[in-house]
Amino acid sequence: MILKSALMCLALTIYHEGRGEPEVGQLAIAEVVINRASERNLNICQVIKQPKQFSWLNTWNYKIPSGQDWNKSVSIAETVLNGKTTNYTDGALFFRHKSIKGKVASAIVIGNHKFYKHSG
Repeated sequence: MILKSALMCLALTIYHEGRGEPEVGQLAIAEVVINRASERNLNICQVIKQPKQFSWLNTWNYKIPSGQDWNKSVSIAETVLNGKTTNYTDGALFFRHKSIKGKVASAIVIGNHKFYKHSG
């Protein structure tokens, strides 16, 4: 059984960080959250709420989204939390929009994001 808080935290992150991205890009965002949780021995919401990690938390108005993009985000979060594992990011712990300048070692580009293991 999925904890509702984990589902909500992950779905909100997928929605705000990856809405409009291909499904593989949204799964990759979920992978980063799962990888961080494992690496840092934290739960999903703890990872997402860490300071300066996910920009959407700075501007979120506490309204729950609706519509097709939200439903897709929830579905992807449920799938991931129910144990479907992917490794599109090769274990990445970070991602950023590909337009942000700066080099990252071994970045994997998926959609509009670069996924990588070490912050610069």
